[in-house]
Parts: sequence; structure tokens; C-alpha cells
Amino acid sequence: MSASHERVRAALELREPDRVPTFDLMNEFSTDIEILGKKPSPLGPLIANPRVSDLLDKVLPHVNTAFVLDKVLEQLTNLGAEAAVRMGYDSVWLPYFPVLRLADSRTITDIFGRVNDFAMDEKGNMGNPIYRTGLITSPSAWDAWDKKPIFRLPEKVNRVFGRIQKSFGERLFIFGFCNYGIFESIWQPMGFERFVISIRKERSLIDRMVRFYTDLFCVLLEAEADAGIPGAIYTDDLCYRSGPMLNPKMIEELFGDSYRRITETAHSLGLKIVIHSCGNTESLLERFADWGFDAVHPLEPTAGMELSRAKELVGDRMCLIGNIDVSHILVDASREEVFEAVRRAIHDAGPGGGYILGPDHSHPAISVERLRWMVEAGREYGRYPLSV
Repeated sequence: MSASHERVRAALELREPDRVPTFDLMNEFSTDIEILGKKPSPLGPLIANPRVSDLLDKVLPHVNTAFVLDKVLEQLTNLGAEAAVRMGYDSVWLPYFPVLRLADSRTITDIFGRVNDFAMDEKGNMGNPIYRTGLITSPSAWDAWDKKPIFRLPEKVNRVFGRIQKSFGERLFIFGFCNYGIFESIWQPMGFERFVISIRKERSLIDRMVRFYTDLFCVLLEAEADAGIPGAIYTDDLCYRSGPMLNPKMIEELFGDSYRRITETAHSLGLKIVIHSCGNTESLLERFADWGFDAVHPLEPTAGMELSRAKELVGDRMCLIGNIDVSHILVDASREEVFEAVRRAIHDAGPGGGYILGPDHSHPAISVERLRWMVEAGREYGRYPLSV
């Protein structure tokens, strides 16, 4: 086992490693290509050209764009791994999400029924699609939905993560991400208002969809484990900045058993599993631990999440990951500010083990220089026994 693997595994198991491990959340083309010294994608300027976009609008409805987009996403996964190695991270969240389709030059749909706006950063690189609406408007629409592309997803995930693990697995502890969580996979294809109404008036539909996506996620975990990667990310944004989007009792009623089944499946396969849930999750932290997750990310500081409080609540049951701010600290802060943020994070969450240092989110404006400062500060302040 490599030093990075032992370091990350120790933190996930709430043991003291040799030093606080680092975690990479760079699923942006712009960040990765800057680290690797590659040229920006020409896609943005092309789509900005009215003639090109008009042509695409005429052609794309008659073309299966899955193959091209799957290759683009595989390239992004490889770039993320290469960039993480170049930066010297111990672990990496690698997304491979081969579910997108180009409807026209400005619209991306997916195999689950989401409609998204095509997003590009200021340099013309493809960004994460921006959710717009959903296409599953009724029980009959769910029944009629073509699910064959969904059933092919595990094979694609297994193939790509097998390649990634073979190429990078000795140098990085890889956390694979290949699908959104149950809550997001249900409400987004419906729209939130329709979802809330369906909880009361079409509960059998919600229960069917919960079973479907629980089964799917467990099969995807099998695909990831078979590929040889050691960790998985379960991402379900359950909260606003002000707190949970649903009553916590309702979250437990709808999804609690599914979350337990997912973590039990992961552990039976030898996988570590992290829950990523944005917003202010303080009132859900103990439930995350009860559901069996090994770690929680991002502990979003701009939503009021404090590492010291999270450590107090669940630090003896779960590893804490992230909390380094991406609104200022990793965007335009001074070197001294970055070092102080890292020192404080390690002071609050590092004692006794159970903390992995990393950004709380990813976006194109994050500074590569400040990411390097974060890693450097982690090595300065994170060696055990801690002295911060």
C-alpha cells in the first residue's frame, strides 16, 4: 500500500496518519488544463459563433451525441487524475458521468430526464451543466421513459474506472463519482414543486423511483469495486445554506433505508464511501453517521459550517473532508490567509485523525497557485503529532 493510500485510509478510519491527507476536487477543465499546461478548449468560441450554433441547432436533434460526450467526459476524468498527481494530492474525487446528450447548441439533457443549460467558462472550456428543469411530469411519463441508456451505465463506469485505476491507482486514493444521489435523481427530473406534490399525492411513484435509484447506485458500486478503485462518492445535496430542503424526519422516511443499503453495499465490497451534501448540514450530520457513511464533504463554510462543531458532533464516528473556502481563500486570498485557513482547519478537525484537507467545492475561478499553497500549508501544519 502506498503512503498516500495508507494516509487516506487512516484518516477515513479515524486513526492518526503520518500527516493530514489532501483531497482534490478539480472536476473543471480550466483548472486541470492550467495545472497541466494544456491549451483551452476551442469549443466555447465555436459555439459563440452564430453560424456554428445555428448549424448545430439544425443538426444535433438528428444525431446521437452520446459517444462524443462520453469521450469528452472520459478525457475530463483522465485530466483530473493527471492534475491531481501533478499537484501532489493524496486522494482525488474523479467524476465519470456518461449520461449527457446535446439537444442543441445551448441545451444538454441527460438519460434521467434533466434539462440543463450548456455552460462554458470565460476561457471557452466546457463547465458543469446548469440545471434548468425536468421531463418526468407524471407517473405515465416515468413508465414511458426509455431506461435502456441507464441500464448501460454500469458497464461504462466499470470500463473507464478500470483504466483510471490501472494508470493512477498506485499514486492516488481514488474516489469514484458516476451518478447523483437518490434525492437529486428524483426531484430534478420532476422539478422540485412537482416532487413535493408527488410525495403527498403520488407516493407510490416516489417509492418506485427510490427503489429504482437505490438499486442502480448499488450496481454502480459493484461496477466501481470491480474496477479496483478503493472509494466512492455519494452526492445528494439535501440542504440550502439555511438548512435542510425537507424536514429531516421526511428525509429519513423517504431515503434513510436506501442510504443504509448503499453504505452496507459499499462496505461489503471493501469500498469507503463519502457523502457530499452542500449547504448547512449540521442538523443532518448525526444522521449521515447513522446511515453508515465513512466521511462527509464539503462542510461548506459559506453556509455556516464550522469544523470544530462538526468534530464535536460526529468526529468520533465520521471523517471530515474539505471546508477550505472557494469564495475567497482559494480564489484571491494572500498566501498568509491561505496558510492561516489551513492551519485553523487542521487545528479544529485534525486532532486524533479523521480529517482530510481539501476545497469545499470546485469552480473555474479557483486559483491554481492558491491550491498549491493549500497543499504546501497542509504539509507544514499537518504532520502528526500536531502542533497547530
